[in-house]
Amino acid sequence: MTEEQITKNETTDQTVNNLLLTEEMLNEKEHKPILFYIVLVLLLFIITIGGIGAYLSYPFAQKISGNWVSSDQTMNLSSQGQNWELAFPNYQQTNGLTLIYTGVWEAAGVNKYNGSKVGMLSKIDKSLFSDEEIAALQKKSELYTIKTQTDKELTLKYTKKGIEQIQSTTDLNSIVHMTLENLHWDKKKEKLYLNSRYFSNERIEFTLKNEK
Repeated sequence: MTEEQITKNETTDQTVNNLLLTEEMLNEKEHKPILFYIVLVLLLFIITIGGIGAYLSYPFAQKISGNWVSSDQTMNLSSQGQNWELAFPNYQQTNGLTLIYTGVWEAAGVNKYNGSKVGMLSKIDKSLFSDEEIAALQKKSELYTIKTQTDKELTLKYTKKGIEQIQSTTDLNSIVHMTLENLHWDKKKEKLYLNSRYFSNERIEFTLKNEK
């Protein structure tokens, strides 16, 4: 074999090697985007599942924590930890009288809340009632007991008999059912609904109260 033929063969082999290398590089470039997207999709999936898991495991009562007001401004809900108060200011158009239901939250779902251990109170602003009326309320009664009292306010706790006089049902644990909806990172955009035929045939919407 002549030197010229040897050189020609070497050139041909080099050309073939270059073509094979180029083809291999092209194949790698084709596979890299596919692999990248697969990894990206898996990463997003893991993040999403992790976020849902974190939300589900987050203490459910904290999601509803805060002060809420009904759309018609007639009801206020205060929720702190497991405890809550549902208040009706100026109850039955009586200035200075606030009817209050109190209790603790019981999980009924991820964003569903039932009131349990429910009690019933009245808060009375003494400045809006006569001395005679306050004195009459301070007397011993089968309907209520005095829970707390200050110079400005009197708080009464209703007995079972007292609840029977006011309510159509004595099973207070059956009247408070809440649902948190429109879940959002900005809590003020979330909606809370009271689902209870006892208070209304339609569910009552609550929004987070703007604190000053």
